[in-house]
Order: sequence, then C-alpha cells, then structure tokens
Amino acid sequence: MQSNFDQESSGFSTPDNIARVRQLIRPRFAHDIHDYALYGICKAMDGFHVVSVVKTGGGKTTYFAGFMALLQELDKLPDSHDLKRCLNRRIPRNAVTIIVFPTKGLEEDMETAFNKLGIPSIAINEDTFKAARTRRIDLWALAVQPHLRCILLSPEQLSSKPFTTALSNPIFYSRIIALDIDEIHLILSWGAPGFRVSFRDIGNALMRLPRWNTLTGVTATLPGGTDTQKMTQILGLKEGSFSFTRRSNHRPELQFIFRTLRHGLQGWIFPDFDWILAGCRKTIIYCRTISLAFRLFVYLWRKVSPNSSSRRKRFRLYCSLYPNLYNKSSRDMFVSDPDCQVMI
Repeated sequence: MQSNFDQESSGFSTPDNIARVRQLIRPRFAHDIHDYALYGICKAMDGFHVVSVVKTGGGKTTYFAGFMALLQELDKLPDSHDLKRCLNRRIPRNAVTIIVFPTKGLEEDMETAFNKLGIPSIAINEDTFKAARTRRIDLWALAVQPHLRCILLSPEQLSSKPFTTALSNPIFYSRIIALDIDEIHLILSWGAPGFRVSFRDIGNALMRLPRWNTLTGVTATLPGGTDTQKMTQILGLKEGSFSFTRRSNHRPELQFIFRTLRHGLQGWIFPDFDWILAGCRKTIIYCRTISLAFRLFVYLWRKVSPNSSSRRKRFRLYCSLYPNLYNKSSRDMFVSDPDCQVMI
C-alpha cells in the first residue's frame, strides 16, 4: 500500500498536523526530519503499522527516535491541545517502545544515541545481561521501571523467559505502545531454518502485546514482489492495517571499485591489500572466516614499522567472539580516533 500525503483527512497524518508534529519535535534533533519519516511517525500515531524501505543514511532511525520523542512531548501537552484531540488510539502515560535490532553492536550504539536524545533506554542481549549479572544488576527489573521509554532487544529475547515475566507485570504491559524492527528484511534471510529462527517469531511477539500496539519496520534492502508479501505474511500484517512506502536506494555519492586479486587467500601474505596502507583512509574489511581475518591482520601489522607511534591502534579485529567491551572500544576508536584506520 503506497501512502499519499494528500489523501489523509483526519488524525495525525493530515498536512496541518504533520506540520504541528514537526514543530513539536524538531528542537529534539540536531537536524530536520525528512518528510517521509515524519509521515511514517504520524501514521504510527494514527494506529497503523508502518513498513518503510529507505536508503542507508536516509534517516531510518528517525522513525524510532521521532516516534518516541513525540510520545514524550505529548505527555507534556494539555488535553485541550489540537494534537491531543486528534488521537484516535490509546496512548498510555510513560509509554514504552520495544525495538528489535539484529546485532548486539548496533543495539548498544542505539542505546547510547537514544539516551543522548533524552529518551531513557536500555539494551538487553546475552552480553549485556551477563555483564550486569556479574554486578548483581537485573536488567529486566530495570526495564520495567516507569522512567524507561525504550527497550532495545535482540530477537532471541522476545521468546525468553525474562521477557515473558516482564509482560506479566500489568503496569509495564499497559505502557507498551509499539514494537519496532530495524533491518526488517532479515526476517526472511537470517530467520531461515538453521540460523536465527527467532526473527520469524517477531510477528508472534506482536500478538502478545496490547491490542493498541503498532509495528514499525525499516530497511534499505527489501526487494519488491514476493519477498515483501512473505514478510508481511510472517508478521501477520493485513492489507489496510499498514502503511508501506518505498523510496529509491540510489546513492550517486557512492562509487564501486572492483580489484582483481592476483594472489590467493590461503597463506599469510596479502600484497593485494597494500594499497589500503598507502591510502591511509578509514577502511572496513569483511572476511569470510576468523582465520582469514587474523592472518590479514598479522600481515598488515607487520607491514608497518615497529617504530610507528600509531601502529598499536591502526588495526582492529572485530568479531562476536571478542568481549563486548573490546568490540565497543573498536567501534569507538574507528569513529573518533584518527590513528585507527582499519577494522577487520
């Protein structure tokens, strides 16, 4: 179902109310909000599920952050405000949103980003849960506290016993207003048998939430046709209950360069990658195996002079086997430390 701005005649999705919403939440962000993201936020406020295909860097996270910021701002408004009088769905006080992220690193990065935006958030996955338990902290006990507005989860947590226990808390249950999914296309690929089948259970999790809940899913890589139909069927989304928008993924600022490897990848010598050192540009290298990543790391490390002051920080290995704190440190260094050039 392709949305059209001009077709809306009531609720938050009217042109006038979209303008009011923009004015209300704009001060919360360092940049203006794209019209299509704002429209998706307003459709969710009107009680529709929202699925949007938006290019990488196109503001997908704003669908989540903007919705939560709007809920916070609505809590501050009197009941007589025009936007409050347009509500056609139940909005509980101190409403909480559950967001599913595919990777632990992304989940924890978004926890930091949302907290910086003034949206109290907590990330719960296997690593954060174990780390908190060693400090005798129960993350799920914190998650149900009234001050928290966002819970960031891995899909596996949705079928966990602690999540079920949290849903049995009537006060917390009544505050849940939305289930959001980042990289929603992974339901089809990562959710395949033999990998992370919990992705296929996200639709079941939605059915366990209060009836006024909505789902918002975003991605940059959902093909049209049967893939889109399969995904909506898995989630239990019926025609007329959701808003679907697809924007162009065209990225004219990106350039693809193909280099033919002239040497094999089975040994410890990789001269085909010497150009990375010569360029001194931030570079991420994806390797098929941990073994290959380690051998490439050793090769690049040895190519740099031992007397170089930046040698110890120039290369970082990154994989799920490393401690959570090490991977977070690697992400932070890669973004902010000019001496950290290559992440493998």
